[in-house]
Amino acid sequence: MPLTTALAFPPFSNPYPPGILCTLAHANASVAAALEATDRKLAEIGQPPVTRRLTVRDSGPSPGPEAEYVHNLVAATLVPYSVYASLDLKVQPSILLGHGAGFNVGSVITDLMSMEETIDVLITGFLEAKRISLRGGMLALAVDQRTARSMCRQISEDGLHVGMINTPHQTVVCGRFGDLDLLETHAERTGVPCRRLAAILPIHTPLFKPAALRAILRQKERTVRPVLPPLYFTTECRPIVETDTVRKASLAIWTKPANLIESIEDLQENFGINHFIEINTTPTLAPMIIQNAHPGTRVDGPPSGITDAADVLPFLSGA
Repeated sequence: MPLTTALAFPPFSNPYPPGILCTLAHANASVAAALEATDRKLAEIGQPPVTRRLTVRDSGPSPGPEAEYVHNLVAATLVPYSVYASLDLKVQPSILLGHGAGFNVGSVITDLMSMEETIDVLITGFLEAKRISLRGGMLALAVDQRTARSMCRQISEDGLHVGMINTPHQTVVCGRFGDLDLLETHAERTGVPCRRLAAILPIHTPLFKPAALRAILRQKERTVRPVLPPLYFTTECRPIVETDTVRKASLAIWTKPANLIESIEDLQENFGINHFIEINTTPTLAPMIIQNAHPGTRVDGPPSGITDAADVLPFLSGA
């Protein structure tokens, strides 16, 4: 059967190792330009540059929890973008899948937003959340979404929300730190495996809407220009269409849960996708896709243990 391919861009996850772009930053002008543009935006808000952390193996001591989070936030776009920009793909993708923050990478690739605009909105969202003293995080629970919602309601009526529906056996809950602490204790007490993610904001929830509404004002409001391959986002479980606007799409990413289960089902049933390639340096999205996809679906992605993004290119280019 001929392959119909989706390139899959991962959500915000754990930090990338220092120096992950040490080779690509020197070998690819677009990667260097993206890093330079990001450093300029960071300098505008008094944050240290991210280039050293992403291009030097021994980049020194941590810049502090706030700066480290901001670096992780922008790296979630910069690293997959840099891998994509350096690939020599042997297949022509039919669609781009952005799960959660992976939408930001797809936005740059499809010219929905420039890299500068994308980084600007990410940083502004962080600043607006800080301005209103909004803090929170993400807790991955080894349960389905229904069980996760029930656990949330046992702890808080409005402080915890299902933020990412990844697989039948993993749901990410997002919320305020105090409520997440209680949920984590409850999960451990009841024998539910759980893991904190490296986040300090309750993204993918209504809690983030006040900050998101102000952040997206930084974007030029415009309707979307159709492109091929189209960009599919898991907060709406559909591709971007002509009637979408940049602000509308961004608001959905910030404030709605991302549903990978329904998205994979839709992509396979209605778009004929039978091949997924995760564009990343660490296997984050590919294992989730395998759990959700039809039997026999081909799923390619990075191996574990990659510390230099250049080393992942042979695995993905030949997929």
